[in-house]
Amino acid sequence: MNKKALQWLYQELPDLVNKGVVSSETAKKIKEHYGQVKVQDKRWMFLIICGVIGALLIGLGIIMLIAHNWDMLSRATRAFLSILPLVAGQLLAIWVMLKKPNSDAFKEGSAIFLSLMVGASIALISQTYNISGDTQDFILTWMLLIAPLIYLMQASIPAAIYLIGITCWAGSFWWNDPGKALFYWPLLFVALPHFIWSLKIKTYSLRSTILSFVMVVSICYGAAFSLGKNWPGGWIIINSSIFTIFYLLGNLSLNKITTNWQRPLRFIGGAGIVVLALIFTFNDMWRYLSSVSEYSRVKNPSSAVFFDYIITTGIISGAIILLLDAYRKKDTLKTMLGVFPILAILGYAINLNTGILSPLIFNLYLFALSLFCIINGVHDNKLGRVNIGMLILAVLIIVRFFDSDISFIVKGLVFIFIGIGFLATNAVLVRRRGGSK
Repeated sequence: MNKKALQWLYQELPDLVNKGVVSSETAKKIKEHYGQVKVQDKRWMFLIICGVIGALLIGLGIIMLIAHNWDMLSRATRAFLSILPLVAGQLLAIWVMLKKPNSDAFKEGSAIFLSLMVGASIALISQTYNISGDTQDFILTWMLLIAPLIYLMQASIPAAIYLIGITCWAGSFWWNDPGKALFYWPLLFVALPHFIWSLKIKTYSLRSTILSFVMVVSICYGAAFSLGKNWPGGWIIINSSIFTIFYLLGNLSLNKITTNWQRPLRFIGGAGIVVLALIFTFNDMWRYLSSVSEYSRVKNPSSAVFFDYIITTGIISGAIILLLDAYRKKDTLKTMLGVFPILAILGYAINLNTGILSPLIFNLYLFALSLFCIINGVHDNKLGRVNIGMLILAVLIIVRFFDSDISFIVKGLVFIFIGIGFLATNAVLVRRRGGSK
């Protein structure tokens, strides 16, 4: 039972006991069975937010003050000031580990401050002594140096900074040398154990949610920067598989969470599937696939090509395994969304011969998905699912209208009917809910 339902039940138990619906002994057994409701302390969340913002402001302020007077200082003074913030950050982190080991606010704040000071010190020392290097070397060195903080401080925001950093590093090779961008994946695995720990131990926390969103976005961009560069249009299958994995994993690991904000894997995965499927309904996308994907014809070393295919195969295999799991559990909605990579492979294969059938496949797919959400939502009395289904159907109709030569009068009338359908369906479900209470 989820947290909100359990809170409601505990609030109702005294009234049920007074009215004789259940005995006090039964109420006691119910509480013993479900246990205590873990309610997150809002004060600690506020302290964590303040600590993160404070550390960011202090770190950026120190960097700006040093930069403003930098040209007027001697080299020795510059070297001293370059190392001083780093030493201060390390001393603060040691103090927190010794004195405040159980305070998430102090650990996150001190780890963020030290992460920023590491980057500032690297940049200042390099500038002072004219150490050669480019932006890619700076970012990679910075991220590798702050990686231990993720585990020493058990801090999720520095992990998010690390993920953003390695994603930017991989993006710097996107056009000229995508083979090097493949190193994004082993760098990603450095932060993966902390991410899994965060999902298991800090599932409902704000910092775990932020890290999850950053992880999902990082993987999406990391895949775009590093994979599918050796076969035109590979992004169609790769991205379809990645979003499917996100959605199905989100349902597996976070199915007890009640809000979309707390389950970014499922939220972004589902949204990504629908958006990609909508893109795949356009004829032009398939018609000009070869020319649009011409940038992907990059000459990479044979080893880079090999690892590209290995990682891509692993992603596709993971999506298929999760699809089979959803099918065995007879979960129709998960199966319908999980079949998306199979349709992407089918559409890609068909497009090699003709570009006519591929858009039709995804038009039919979105139409079937929207109808299922509407019918299933009405059957289960789930207003949110009905609205999602109607939204998908409405967007599909609107896109097809603007993609055709139908007159504006007909388009306007159809929009009106769609709006009436939204309102009528919601009114019926709200009335049904009211009658069931």
